[in-house]
Amino acid sequence: MFRILITATLLSLIVSMNAYALGCQDGTAYISGGSTYPPLSWEHNGELRGASIDLVTQIFSELDIKVVTDGGGPWKRVVQRAKHGKVDMLVGVRRNSEREQFLEFIDPPITPAAQAIFILKESRFKYHDWSDLKGKVGATTLGVSFGSEFDEFAKTHLHIERVKTINQNFRKLLRKRIDYILGPLLPTLLYAEKSGYRYKIKFVRQPFMIIDEYVTFSKLSDCRQHSDYFKERIAEMTADGSMDELLEKQYLSW
Repeated sequence: MFRILITATLLSLIVSMNAYALGCQDGTAYISGGSTYPPLSWEHNGELRGASIDLVTQIFSELDIKVVTDGGGPWKRVVQRAKHGKVDMLVGVRRNSEREQFLEFIDPPITPAAQAIFILKESRFKYHDWSDLKGKVGATTLGVSFGSEFDEFAKTHLHIERVKTINQNFRKLLRKRIDYILGPLLPTLLYAEKSGYRYKIKFVRQPFMIIDEYVTFSKLSDCRQHSDYFKERIAEMTADGSMDELLEKQYLSW
């Protein structure tokens, strides 16, 4: 009976392990990220492409490790995959205290990103600081974090609705069901252009914050053994302009 119990336990562990990314031990790193976040990452034919994917693919190739991406998906779900070890790495991640519990953030960040307030073209919305958002109805997408400080401020003082896609928020804004949208400046403009909303909305010239985007390892991944190398190479590639070149290339291709 005891032997049967041990055998069953071992089989259970094997099945459980197979449900997770193997890490870098098989020469492959499994990567995920935002599927609607150009030029850093977006989904194309079931895989992710973008500047952040190009960056980590190049660094992994220097270690003779192959990169496999999934198609991303809703950001909240993507983050959970990394939390539970289903992928080795997430790209284009904003740092907050909750995520630091299960993700290893690689310093330095890969790029700073302006976070903007989007409003209707005819709106006379005036903005000076976060307090000007009080009393209005805002929106963003599910799973998005703007850093611990703003997230806490929003939780306490603001009314912000969250939906699955940016296009849903565009439609809500045009129907005047919300007063503003919070989002990264460049990706939101790109989607507004692609979706036909570009000339119906505008953005407040003053960003409500500048936030850093990071590459992260799942703390359940053995790819973390390469974190020091990633820190060194990301520092070099952001300093010498290589990352800016990748961003420009993917901006033009998207």
